[in-house]
Amino acid sequence: MTETHSKYFFKQANQSALSDGSDVIIITDNFSTPENIGSIIRLAANVKASQVIVIGSEDVRQSKVKKTAGAALGHVEIKWLNFDEFTIAEDYEIIALETVQGAENLYECPLPAKMALVLGNEKYGISEELLQHSKGAVYIPMPGAIKSMNVSHAASVCLFEWYRQNCR
Repeated sequence: MTETHSKYFFKQANQSALSDGSDVIIITDNFSTPENIGSIIRLAANVKASQVIVIGSEDVRQSKVKKTAGAALGHVEIKWLNFDEFTIAEDYEIIALETVQGAENLYECPLPAKMALVLGNEKYGISEELLQHSKGAVYIPMPGAIKSMNVSHAASVCLFEWYRQNCR
């Protein structure tokens, strides 16, 4: 029988690498669900993000974050901050994944090689403070009847589009 485990598949498969100078940081804005934070950490390790910055979620159950993130915890730097502690290197472009006026279709715009992706609260979206820090916003087109998706799923769509655009 053929082995289907990913650790064997990716040892043999041709892998694309990120272009030189490409990097992504993921910023979560006031997430209320620890499993979503854990999923974002795991996703960060999938796309080789350098950091996950968790803003304003200090009250979530850490045990649930750790359980969902699993082995990814050892592969990505995680910073837990309040908004007033938030800073980011100037060479990163902050991009909001949000359905706001002026947002661009994710598949029709170039994403920056050094991107800091902001993801909003599960119910309320991205705070006005972080939207004001963003250089731009992107949205995921949704042709079906439902016009929303789980934040970790939306992040996956966006981050793998960023990866596609920035791999060699």
